[in-house]
Amino acid sequence: MTLPAIWLVHTDDLAPGSPAVAAQQKILSDHEQSRLIRHKADEARHQYLLSRILLRKVLGRITDRAPEALNFSKNSNGKPLFDDVPELHFSLSHSGQWVALSVSCEAPVGIDIEQPRKPRDFLRIARHYFHSDECALLDNAPPELLPVHFYRLWTMKEAFFKARGTGISEGLGRINLAGFHLGEGIHLDAAMADSEAPWQFNYLMLPLLDGNHLHMALAGQDPVLGEISADQISRGLPN
Repeated sequence: MTLPAIWLVHTDDLAPGSPAVAAQQKILSDHEQSRLIRHKADEARHQYLLSRILLRKVLGRITDRAPEALNFSKNSNGKPLFDDVPELHFSLSHSGQWVALSVSCEAPVGIDIEQPRKPRDFLRIARHYFHSDECALLDNAPPELLPVHFYRLWTMKEAFFKARGTGISEGLGRINLAGFHLGEGIHLDAAMADSEAPWQFNYLMLPLLDGNHLHMALAGQDPVLGEISADQISRGLPN
């Protein structure tokens, strides 16, 4: 299996309440089983179950280990870690009916997906969280392109902070992505430029049956991240 790689799963790939779900759920740890039942909403519970099954089956295949035998922990900021093979880095994201996983053997990776499901006040959100240059980009965008520009910025920021292992509380406005779509690169707050390895970004729009798109972004310092294309994404749960 060539890394880095992406897997994408739809909630219908493993129907809630089906015999297949009961069989697959057995590979979760006791801790994961406890977290699963704490989700009150059916959709959130199924998303969590899918994400853990996907993670265990993919990493089990990569490392040739039984999925149920894998061990995970978290760093001081809550970023999940793979204890059995620390040099394997992964990131999970879910939105709406989709769950995504990215894995790299070179450096920490972050993935974020967004499935638009309701109208959002893009400009209000941007003015609250984004860099001023990014706000200017959105202010000047044609109305039909505003959602695309917004979701590109949002998913790339989320992916970046997930790769850093800090979360967006570190400050979404501390990374300026306004020039990314023009090939001008990114600009980081000086205090965040703590590595000589350049940051890589990848943004994809995947068409959905309802006419919308699933927005996906990858971030990290694995040099191949930016080269992954939509046709390289693995769909569905591995056997």
